Amino acid sequence: MSVTLNKILTQTKSLFKFFNFLYLLYLYDKLFDFLIYNIRMEEIKVERKYIIYIENMIKQIAPELPEDVNKLQRDYLISNIRRSTMLLARSMQEDKVFQTLDFERQCTFIQIMAEWSFHKEIDLFRSGIPAKYWKIVMQKIWYTMWEVMFACIQNNAPDNVVLSIIERYVTRTYNDAVEELKNSNIITEETEEKAKVQSNIEKMAQKYLEEQKKEKMKRYLKMTFIMLIIGIMVTVIVLNFKIYGVIGILTIMLFYNVFSGERHY
Repeated sequence: MSVTLNKILTQTKSLFKFFNFLYLLYLYDKLFDFLIYNIRMEEIKVERKYIIYIENMIKQIAPELPEDVNKLQRDYLISNIRRSTMLLARSMQEDKVFQTLDFERQCTFIQIMAEWSFHKEIDLFRSGIPAKYWKIVMQKIWYTMWEVMFACIQNNAPDNVVLSIIERYVTRTYNDAVEELKNSNIITEETEEKAKVQSNIEKMAQKYLEEQKKEKMKRYLKMTFIMLIIGIMVTVIVLNFKIYGVIGILTIMLFYNVFSGERHY
């Protein structure tokens, strides 16, 4: 009985490994097709309107780079954002599905590609994964985004659904790629865990919230200071000019309300 059970378990493990191998083979075959597609698309000249949009977008993205990103990483990231978005722009020109979108909506998809490239590249910089494997991970993410965008456009998915699906698939693809590096003994388990907990998009969101809190506190202190000064001035005027001071203050308040009311109309 025990021998039979062990035999069944061994066969099950073998089948699992076989199907896992087939799945990986399928993924790499799809990735290979995507790379060939990219090579073909690179031969197509990108229209000027896409180039202008992408270059302006990169100018806006570059100042958002965190301080721990060095110059080499910065140049590498910007180069990859330019490359991935240009390839997508070529798809916008050549592919019938992408051509169903107007230019404004095409730009939305290009921006999504750029923003996720930005965040996941920075996650890789901080992950501890050797630099020569960054491109492998990013190519899988780019392909995933391209495929999800293609499917969403075909099914007329609204923008909020598109954003949600892309985020889910990008995260899963990134984690799967990291696991593959670990299973191939390229990185350690410690590096795998460190890579998976990276999330530049969450760090930027947290930083934004902290800056908003600081700004709110500054406005509060400023208004408190102004009210304190006004209170002191009113007290001095009333004490020195008695009834005339009160009349003067009420007159000023009346004029202020009248003129501020007129500005609203």
